[in-house]
Amino acid sequence: MGRNSLLKRCAMLSFSLLVFSVISSSQNGEGKPQEIRLHFDRAQEALAANRPDVAVNEFRAVLALDPNNVEARANLGVIAFAQGDFAKADENFRQAVKLQPSLWKAQALLGMCEKRLGKFGSAQTLLEKSFPHLQDPKLRTQAGMDLVELDYQNGDAARSVEVLRALEQLNPADVDVLYVAYRIFSGLAAHAQDDIALINPDSARMHQIMAQHLVNEGDLPGAIAQYRKALELDRSLSGAHFELGEAILQNSKSNPDIEQSQKEFEAALALNPDDSKVECWLGKIYVLKQDLKTALEHYSRALALDPNDVDAHIGVGKVLMASGETEGALGHLLEAIQRDPLNEVAHFRLSAVYRQLGRTSDASRELATFNEVQKQKKRIIASYQQMHELPASSQVMDPDIPQ
Repeated sequence: MGRNSLLKRCAMLSFSLLVFSVISSSQNGEGKPQEIRLHFDRAQEALAANRPDVAVNEFRAVLALDPNNVEARANLGVIAFAQGDFAKADENFRQAVKLQPSLWKAQALLGMCEKRLGKFGSAQTLLEKSFPHLQDPKLRTQAGMDLVELDYQNGDAARSVEVLRALEQLNPADVDVLYVAYRIFSGLAAHAQDDIALINPDSARMHQIMAQHLVNEGDLPGAIAQYRKALELDRSLSGAHFELGEAILQNSKSNPDIEQSQKEFEAALALNPDDSKVECWLGKIYVLKQDLKTALEHYSRALALDPNDVDAHIGVGKVLMASGETEGALGHLLEAIQRDPLNEVAHFRLSAVYRQLGRTSDASRELATFNEVQKQKKRIIASYQQMHELPASSQVMDPDIPQ
């Protein structure tokens, strides 16, 4: 990723969000507080009227009265930054930080100026120091994005991931943050894949990687062949039996394929007896074989291993519902939705449970939610199909749930 292409965010940051409030006047201005206050008020009015040129004159007037006024100096930096004059902004922020080192907003903006002026070392130091202290969401996001880029360029992937996690928590719906996370993780994956291909292109792991790519492209028979090659080379290859079992079951639900898929899941469980996901898939296998008792055992074991496993709660709910234990099914399905509010399978099954309990309005609400989630999922699938891939969340749906 190039310095200028990885993270292109808006350079014009909102005056209303970034303008520094008046905290105090320095000693040089103690005799003229009312006049200083008047200039600040006029500057704020000018910014509200989108007249930064007038605001600049007012802040300069403050500095004429009080040369060490931190707020006036910092606000001049903000205006210059918003106008793209990073050299002038850098000069003002540097003076502000010199006067008040704990002015974290100014320190972050100084780091952002330094980065745009090509002073990457000092930019990183300033941003690393100020980022944990930033409160304004927009400034924290921009500073974090700049810091991620610098960390990534310096090969510090762990640090860039740490900052990205903080940004995702700040705003989980920020598409730019999510895109950068995608780029960074994709880059790390591609780099690791290239290294494996160079070190041992015919290794079990390389065949496993090839299989995963084929699954994403929808070529399940090709993926199955690659998983089998991987397991021929290493029967205990981590994850391969489980992934092969998934691919087989996604490709076909004929009786021979169900049996073959079961063998792969059992092999995966033998290698990792505490894997709740494998237990869930074995539960699905036994539901397909109409052995509800054994299915419930596997789903229950999955919940014992991981009480937060949404698939396990849905599986138990499905089996209990089929066994006539509607009240028990209700509790598990509500738990699943609480942990995963957009799980379409849980909403569909909960709708059926409510119908059995005579709660028709609740049933209608859950069915409407199911239909809306399915619409969203179809839009996602359509986007991925343009890339000849399947979404990462693609999974085998229950056969009795409409697609």
